Amino acid sequence: MNLLQKLFAGIGLSAIVLAPLSAIAQTASFSSVHKWTDTASSKTYVYVPGQTAGSAVTDFTSPKAPAARNLTLNNCGWGSFTKSATSPPTNITGGSTNWAGKTSGSPVTCSTGASSSTYTASNLGPVGTVVDDGAKIWIKGGTGPGALAIEVTSAGTITTKANACGFVRVTTSTSRPMTNFSIGATEYTLAALPSVTAPMICRKVGTTSATYVPAN
Repeated sequence: MNLLQKLFAGIGLSAIVLAPLSAIAQTASFSSVHKWTDTASSKTYVYVPGQTAGSAVTDFTSPKAPAARNLTLNNCGWGSFTKSATSPPTNITGGSTNWAGKTSGSPVTCSTGASSSTYTASNLGPVGTVVDDGAKIWIKGGTGPGALAIEVTSAGTITTKANACGFVRVTTSTSRPMTNFSIGATEYTLAALPSVTAPMICRKVGTTSATYVPAN
């Protein structure tokens, strides 16, 4: 092979390796939500293509990692904590907490009974009862004063904006594991996402940006 042939061969190889997304027969992995794990750092990234450049994905949410907290129980055995308006709880575990049976209702009060040593709650539900009054979450943790250790999983909105090529890349982490997430009404699990061996990238060519994917 002469020098000119070698030169053209090199150009051809570069064009294949950096082929723009629109110019190659791509797999469904790159055109749909997928993941890539960087073996050097052991970090996993979730990619969401087909978005509007510079905008966040609409209704993109993922539960945060469970956070431990301790509730102080009143004389009736009830404890409460303020519910976040932006990251409301999606699950609570600990003790006999019955999150699946959560109901909406009024704040739970605890009043002195006939004698100063007896107390009566406005809600007589069993231990484990959960009530959402709109501002606070109430949990029946016992039959009297004490403490209840719980773990609260909260909703999290992902506000990462799409790059100039129209795809979003989200880094999974301890605080945002992305084990389960939703985009609108579609639910995903990280384990079930198609995986690619190398990531697609966004490069600016002149005044425009183009998506490039690795060669097969």
